[in-house]
Amino acid sequence: MDVYPLIASFFHRHIESTSLAVDDVAEMAGMAADIASNAILSEKKLFSIGLGADAASAIMLASLLQNGILRERPSLPVLELAEHRIDSAQTGINWVSQQLQALGQSGDVGIIFAANLSESEIERIQMITEQRQIIPVWFGKGGRGLSLISVDDSVESRLTLNHAIAICLARLIETNTFGPVED
Repeated sequence: MDVYPLIASFFHRHIESTSLAVDDVAEMAGMAADIASNAILSEKKLFSIGLGADAASAIMLASLLQNGILRERPSLPVLELAEHRIDSAQTGINWVSQQLQALGQSGDVGIIFAANLSESEIERIQMITEQRQIIPVWFGKGGRGLSLISVDDSVESRLTLNHAIAICLARLIETNTFGPVED
């Protein structure tokens, strides 16, 4: 089987959807980075949240913030609420809700990768963030508050875009927190 056409098609769709999203992503990622950086500098908690396929973006964001992307620097505090091995979506949402209920406080920020979440799952997380007064920032699909909702209906495209956003967001948060990188 010749896989080249499938791979080429995937990359062309990814490049096209990413290119079309740049204007929306730039403004949204900038605002999200400002909110996340302010939370970190104000000693509030930053949660990186993703379940199922969305866990990869949440894990990447947390790892890049903890380990750095542009330079050697101290680790940035981020709580990773990401799980891809949970048996059902309902179990995953219950787990995230319990963690946010136990750990979340007013002024904390939740970066929520929601490309693969249903509307009811989004509503459940939204309810907990409102109860605990956590500032939600949504990527892929979204609830109330700051959200970047992908115009592409393909979950594959939303997941791919969220992965790129995680890298971009980590870089912006690092730059906001430690200043620009000097050449």
